[in-house]
Amino acid sequence: MTKQIFMTVVLALAMGISLPPYGAAQAPMPGKTDPALTKLAKAWETAFNARDVAKVAAMYADDAVVMPPNHEAVRGRANIEAFFKEMEGANLTLTPFESAISGSTAYEAGTYQMSMTPKTGQPTTDKGKYVVVLKRGSDGQWRLAFDIFNSDMPLPAPPKM
Repeated sequence: MTKQIFMTVVLALAMGISLPPYGAAQAPMPGKTDPALTKLAKAWETAFNARDVAKVAAMYADDAVVMPPNHEAVRGRANIEAFFKEMEGANLTLTPFESAISGSTAYEAGTYQMSMTPKTGQPTTDKGKYVVVLKRGSDGQWRLAFDIFNSDMPLPAPPKM
């Protein structure tokens, strides 16, 4: 059996099958998007860019979890509202590339681009990807239950000593 696995790997390598190098530009992932979820993503983006953090937070379930990069998980709608309030000065573009609904659960995956001008410090630009899980509430409304995003940008170099 081990010999068969070894031969399969050797054959695959001989046929020129390879992975793209780390850090190589990747084409957007193809997929289907559900129009209702794309509309919800656009409404979230619009509220975020209008600095309406109360409206953004209202799009999350009471017990939702946001998992931002380089930050502990943010749990609960009130904490999520406070988290997004700290992002004042940011402008965001969401580009969903796949979403689907199954019963009362849905997901969406996409990319984002964000520019931020903080009250103090230098303006920054970020781009990355996200995945959200949504649940339909008893009122029939979709709300974000889990929201995770991470940057494509490399971490800054550590300070020289």
